[in-house]
Order: sequence, then C-alpha cells, then structure tokens
Amino acid sequence: MTDDALDPALKAMLKAAAEAPAGPSIRDLPVPEARAAYRERYLIRGIRAPEASVAMTEHVLELPDRVIDARLYRPARAGDAPALPLVIYFHGGGFVVGDPAAYDNQSRRLADRLGALVLTPDYRLAPEHPFPAAVEDAWDVFSLVAGDAAAWGADPAAIGLAGDSAGGCLTLVTALTARDRPEGPQPVAGLALYPVTDFRPNAGQDVSYPSMAAFGRGYFLDTATMDWFCDLLLTGPEDALDPRASPLLWPEVAGTCPIVLVTAGFDPLSDQGDAMADRLAAAGVPVDHLRLPDMIHNFPGYAGLSAGAEAAFARVVDAFGARLLGRTRG
Repeated sequence: MTDDALDPALKAMLKAAAEAPAGPSIRDLPVPEARAAYRERYLIRGIRAPEASVAMTEHVLELPDRVIDARLYRPARAGDAPALPLVIYFHGGGFVVGDPAAYDNQSRRLADRLGALVLTPDYRLAPEHPFPAAVEDAWDVFSLVAGDAAAWGADPAAIGLAGDSAGGCLTLVTALTARDRPEGPQPVAGLALYPVTDFRPNAGQDVSYPSMAAFGRGYFLDTATMDWFCDLLLTGPEDALDPRASPLLWPEVAGTCPIVLVTAGFDPLSDQGDAMADRLAAAGVPVDHLRLPDMIHNFPGYAGLSAGAEAAFARVVDAFGARLLGRTRG
C-alpha cells in the first residue's frame, strides 16, 4: 500500500512530524510526564466534543478489593428516559498512558451519537499495576454495572463494551470472558477499535506480522513505543502467551457476542486485528469488520485536524450502534 491511499490531512501531519525537529516521544519521558503529554495531545488534536449537551458525573466504583474512578456521560437528547443503552468504554494508551480525562471529548461524542450512556473507567495502568490488573478491572467493572443496570439508569438488555487499542484488547477479553461464564451477565455487542490482539512480537516471541514491518515507523505508533508498552505491562515474555494479554490465542471463541472490529490501513497492528476478526468470523461470531484503508492507528486522536478521521469515527460509531440497539442481526 502506498501513501497515496492515506487520508490527505493525516498524510500532511505525518510529513510535518517527519520534517520537524525531533521532540521527545512519550517513551522518552518519565511515566507521569508521558501520561500528562498524552492527555494534552489527545485533547488538542482529537475529536471535538459535540455541540449538543452531554452531562458528565464522576463516580467511585466499589470493586471486590479496590476502588477505581469512572466518568458517566448522559446525552441531553435522551431526555427523561428511565433506561438507556450503556457502553463501557475502555480508553487506549498501551496500558501505560491514557485516562478518562484524555478521552472526555471522545466519550461525549460517543454518548451523543449513540444516544446512550457511556461509562469510562480509570482502570489501573502499568508499570504500577502490571498485567493482569487492567484485565481484572475491566471484568469487574462490567460485572458490577451489568449486575445492577437499574442503578445506572441502564437497560440490562443493552449493555455494550467498547475500546480502542489497549482498550480494544480489554473489550475483546471481557467479551470472551463473558462467553466463558454463560451463567453471568452478557454484553449485547462489542466495539474493538484497532485492538492489540497479540503481544508476542513485542515480547520477543518468534511471531511477526507484515504490517508491523511496513508501518512500525513513521505512522505515529511505532515499534519502539509498542515495545516500551510491552516491557512496562508484562511481568515476563511468557505473559504474552496468556490469552488475556493476547486474545488472538483464546482457546475457543464461538458464542461470543457480536463484535464490530476496526482496522486501519496504515496501522502496525492491522494484521493482528484482521487475524482476530477472521478467527471470530470463522467460529460463527457475528463480526462487522470495518477496514479503513486511509486511516492510521488512533485516528480519532487526530480527528480534530482531519475531517476524514472524524467521518471514519462517525461510521464506526454508527456500525456499533446498529449492533448495540439491535438493528443488525448476525
């Protein structure tokens, strides 16, 4: 694939970044500073908040042995409806950076376009909390919310999971875990935006993907940063073989809820995302695999500067909304 297929605004940003004096990457900063830089950049360049009102309230989630913070978004256009669809959104950032504050505008846009509640948990991050802390948080948040939907003003038959990159991994792992626990609550649908599905290449395992070689440098997410995330997240190379870190390795996937899985044409993770979508589809899982050939990894994080990225985000949300609201059946 040549750069001619790349969205023009994204192509111009990449060119400008390549020609500018080299500044510090987030991996060159102390972790607290990396998180602050990621948050600032995401809010400046990312998708804009909707013009319509979306109310945000802060919550403390009481999990079995810990508490985590979360933000709940409710679109004004939902009016006084007593029970709305609810989406638990897991932010991206390699399991090291990112937080609900960075994703505030994006969460508001998601809530407004879906006409649904959106809950963004501040799940635990590495290196302070290495694998599998984030996975445990994701499952416990889903169990808490789905188990008491009425307390959140949510429709128990319309609770979905969504996330991007690392959060896309958490979406898949949570959906697969629910599939393995059929006696418990089940998500109605999942949205995995350019997910991490296989950490083996970054953990020194003998696995490779052509997209990592083709796009692992010069497209914002680079191989060195992925390796940095992996080093901080995993306690050792063997963790990459755990399906909770690499959901592509999940033993059985049939019976998982419908999944909207998004891959970007210029993303080093696109091949592993494609492999996950193919595996789910082969097992009979209803999959909407949206391949966006002109996008890069984390394109919503540049949608404030690219109309094409903004339109792509809207297309993705609408596809997920169709599954969440039951208008599409697999």
